[in-house]
Amino acid sequence: MDIDEQFSNQEQMQQERPLVGASPARVLVVDDHEVVRTGVCAFLAAEPDFVVVGEAAEGNSAITLALELQPDIILLDVFLGPGDGLDIAQQLLRACPAVHIVIFTGCFDDDVLFRAFRIGAHGYLQKALATKDILAALRAVQQGERVLRDAHTLTQVLDEFGRVTREQTRTNSGLTEKEIEIVRLVAEGCTNKEIALRHFWSEVTVKRKLQDIYRKLQVADRAQAVAEVLRMGLI
Repeated sequence: MDIDEQFSNQEQMQQERPLVGASPARVLVVDDHEVVRTGVCAFLAAEPDFVVVGEAAEGNSAITLALELQPDIILLDVFLGPGDGLDIAQQLLRACPAVHIVIFTGCFDDDVLFRAFRIGAHGYLQKALATKDILAALRAVQQGERVLRDAHTLTQVLDEFGRVTREQTRTNSGLTEKEIEIVRLVAEGCTNKEIALRHFWSEVTVKRKLQDIYRKLQVADRAQAVAEVLRMGLI
């Protein structure tokens, strides 16, 4: 076994091993299937670093119990019969801002995944995971990490968050997509004449558009505009 493999194995053992001396994480289990709740509660109860403080089959009961019990982690089914688990998650986070919500689902849906992390969930786990992986994920969440057991989808999440962040930044800057394109061309070294030819504008139009860009960015010239848009991550 080489050094990298030994380190990887040690790191995995540390993730799976409960922290010595730490207070048990208080968990509320919310799922409308009794057999799922019973199974989850059973394997959590067998671990010294978890204590199940309650269980609920639907959203209103979950909110009531969360307010009463103040759990550290809520393991929340995303499909609660007729209810929407993500709407419940938002209500739970408003009622108990310090709680860590971990979405627990039997199916995988990108839209649900993206929405879950946008509203502040700390994890998104599939019920098909091995018990040891669920425990490792919950321990990571208790330490403040966000968990997702699918590397490919994690890339999609990060890409989506990046897109949303860039769009929000662009909106806040006041720049249009066309204005960002102009700054991109400037950054590539295009002259006003070259920009005008690309867009079938006059050079006067390009100069006017650049002045609008400078005003919105509160900069004085082309170089400062490029530097500011680069700083904002828009190009």
